[in-house]
Amino acid sequence: MTSTISMGQYLFKRVAELGIEHIFGVPGDFNLTLLDELFKVHELDWLGVCNELNGAYAADGYARIKGVPGVLVTTYAVGELSAMNGVAGAYAEHAGMIHVVGMPGRAVQEARLMLHHTMEPGMDQTVYVGMAEPIRKTHTILTDEKTMAQEIDRVIEAGVKSKLPVYIYVPMDVVGIPLDASRLEKPLNTKVVNSNSQMEDEVVQSTLELIRKSSKPSILADVLTIRHGGRELARRLANATQFPTYSTPLSKGVFDETDSKYNGVYNGEVSFPGCADSLESSDLVLNVGFLLSDSNTGGFTRKIPNGNLVLLGHDYCQIHDKKFDGIHFLPVLKRIVEEIEKDLKQYGLPKSDTRAKVETPVLSTSTSGPITQSYIWQRIGRFLLPNDIILTESGTAQFGLTDAVFPASTQLITQTFWSSIGYTVGACLGALVASKEAQKQKQKRSSSSTSTSDSPSSRVILIVGDGSLQMTVQEIGSYIRFNFTPIIFVINNDGYAIERAIHGPGMGYNDISMLWDHQAMLGFLGAREGTGIKGRSFACRDVEELERVLGEEEFAGAGCIQMCEIFIAKLDYPWRLSAQIAVSRQKMAQAMALQA
Repeated sequence: MTSTISMGQYLFKRVAELGIEHIFGVPGDFNLTLLDELFKVHELDWLGVCNELNGAYAADGYARIKGVPGVLVTTYAVGELSAMNGVAGAYAEHAGMIHVVGMPGRAVQEARLMLHHTMEPGMDQTVYVGMAEPIRKTHTILTDEKTMAQEIDRVIEAGVKSKLPVYIYVPMDVVGIPLDASRLEKPLNTKVVNSNSQMEDEVVQSTLELIRKSSKPSILADVLTIRHGGRELARRLANATQFPTYSTPLSKGVFDETDSKYNGVYNGEVSFPGCADSLESSDLVLNVGFLLSDSNTGGFTRKIPNGNLVLLGHDYCQIHDKKFDGIHFLPVLKRIVEEIEKDLKQYGLPKSDTRAKVETPVLSTSTSGPITQSYIWQRIGRFLLPNDIILTESGTAQFGLTDAVFPASTQLITQTFWSSIGYTVGACLGALVASKEAQKQKQKRSSSSTSTSDSPSSRVILIVGDGSLQMTVQEIGSYIRFNFTPIIFVINNDGYAIERAIHGPGMGYNDISMLWDHQAMLGFLGAREGTGIKGRSFACRDVEELERVLGEEEFAGAGCIQMCEIFIAKLDYPWRLSAQIAVSRQKMAQAMALQA
């Protein structure tokens, strides 16, 4: 007799197969029986969040560190709609997500009852399914018992391969339907393969030939290199070729920034002196995993001629002016790296490139006085340790920390493209969970190995502005609830500084409540003597106070949750933000002049 498994358990067993260990979400009456099935799958743990938007942010942050989709479970209408901004951000920046939505039962949907969470009599109860269409790769509504297992597999596989959100809608009455358990014996197909092998061959061979002929080549690895699982391949390519390497604002940390061949963050005209000139003088630029948004290209000021450019992307590759639609860079990059590693001399490696290394300028040598934007970001950079995970909020932080030099093996989470303020507070929870899972796996490997070496744990560091914090602050309570110990830097600059920089520096619409007591925040959210959970808070109004905190061994050790509030003048902005705005204004003025 064929063994069976409930639909709910089948779904979550497939999720666990990907290496996922935690599920984020909020309970609601249309997903409660589904959550019952989740609790029967011992490979997974439920992690309830404060609201669905933060849950989507957390699933996004989890995916960025874990390398597999984060999973979010919400309820019909009010839950799934609350999460949509977070899902859209994951779509824009290719942070994979599986969004599971509990729905009314099939018979109730067919009857079109005026159920709670519907909006009017006789409403089509699948209307919310259509609302999510632009922010997902694919979806399924599990209504047909004969195809449920196949549909679950299809959607999950598509989500893993595309690194885009997918939706699985689960009517209440299908949760316990028995499915064929033997299907679980066949692994999911999650390998990225280009269907047109002839076109892939041409991209590989043409790129290798350009590498062989080049005299001043460079590698520019962008954020989708990381999102689509190509970071280690990019590092292998850099190591084998010894080409100068560059990142973008979104991909900072993709290369070891302490390496002699690393030349900085390329952002068009919004780059440190020498960086753009160095890259743009290349006769070959291998641009891997590109994401050509305004804030990731210095306001569209890249000056790399097509005749010197090879674009290796997630949905097309382009060599000079020839475009290869539907070719994913991952198999291409793998083949290029393996071919080069076989025989360096065949490709003229190493090259006799005489370009000097681009050194990062020191923006401030302050040892006392007010804390400024020019001082704080490179100072935090010097506070970082190898293996740290840093989250920089949409605002001054994401522009400022670009100036820092990261230690080896540092991972950055920022959202410079989608730029939803408050994102990092939720995403930090996901990063904390993923980091904890990674450490647990390291300990398992260490215990089963004769080696005594043990890599250090990752500190998780959140940098958030006072305005952004007010959007999503409640999720810090989840850090405390689940015994996580991040270091939190709150940049207190009296409101929405990034908006002031863009427009209306003195206008009230850029103000926030300044009545909050950040020093009481950790205690209110749970880290206080009465709960037995330790928390430490600091307020730094000048360089001397901040140096004392950053130099303290206990603070650096991250043994408990800690918050450091840093006061910066309201109208002080990072130079990159001001430069980006100036470039954008200039382009707008030029466009308007042409229309006149």
